[in-house]
Amino acid sequence: MELEYWQTPSDSGQYRERLERYLEAILQRDVPLHEWDGRKRLPVFLTRLYRFFETRIGHTPLLFMAARQAGNYTPAEMRKHVDLVNPEFDGVVVYSAERLTASSRARLVATGVAFAVPGNQLYVPELATDLRERFRGPRPERPDKLSPSAQLVLFFHLLRNEREQPRTPTELAALLPYSTMTMGRAFDELAAARLAHIERQGRKKLLWFRAEGRLLVDTAKTFLIRPERRLDHIRWLQEPPDLPLAGEHALARLSDLNPPATPPVFAVTSRQMRDFLAVGRAETNEAAHDSDGTLEIWRYDPSVLAQNDMVDPLSLFAQFWDDPDERLSIAVDRLLEQWA
Repeated sequence: MELEYWQTPSDSGQYRERLERYLEAILQRDVPLHEWDGRKRLPVFLTRLYRFFETRIGHTPLLFMAARQAGNYTPAEMRKHVDLVNPEFDGVVVYSAERLTASSRARLVATGVAFAVPGNQLYVPELATDLRERFRGPRPERPDKLSPSAQLVLFFHLLRNEREQPRTPTELAALLPYSTMTMGRAFDELAAARLAHIERQGRKKLLWFRAEGRLLVDTAKTFLIRPERRLDHIRWLQEPPDLPLAGEHALARLSDLNPPATPPVFAVTSRQMRDFLAVGRAETNEAAHDSDGTLEIWRYDPSVLAQNDMVDPLSLFAQFWDDPDERLSIAVDRLLEQWA
């Protein structure tokens, strides 16, 4: 009779951490394991033999049963223990051990018993669909620049001063003009840039920033993108709408910088610009001096963060912090003294 023998660490918490790290490496996602309260319903001898950790991967609830001490179990005994736990857990029960012989693994596969050997093998047939749908890609690489949605999440957090108030993608999608999926990608991007980390609480995905205030801005500044895509000089053909003041004109309003001697600059989205032209509210013009003003077409909606009829100071910082004109870079740097 072939036996399998293994030794768990003296601290079962270490085993859980190794199992978490292994699952994260295999699945390329955080997979936190939590003590399972349902163990109280099990026969006493099982709670003496195993520790029980639950998690969810995609739509699949998983319960890992990891032995507490050295043991000698045949594949038939492993199957019997799993079968005793199955009725008490609405999901997949996974036998977990430090080591399994090749023949034991083959017998477990043949009888359909899911198992996990940290650093060696994960066999959970029920995960096949979830793995194909949800864990196809690797962890995102550290970005060179933030996307518009990730930058908007960062600035929204700083301007709202939401310390110790993590948000989920769903919550932010209700506050910002993006879908829940896009917010989830923004979370991943901010974590990949090491500006934040993601915590999972059950099915919730929470974003925690690694710093606050000016320190967070300084850490993030090399990742920031200029908010404006392009500039269009325009003539108004109808009454102009209320738009947030932008560019050097807004910076001069917020600092001791002398305002430029040019028509005002306002920020709009690309959709607003298309609508102005489509309904005949405005027309573009080649020359700045012969225009009613200039519109900056932004990568994200400037009205979301606008304050006092002007674009927000953090977007101005993103636009001018590394400007070759030192007057502008110095002036915009002083805007951030409130986050010192």
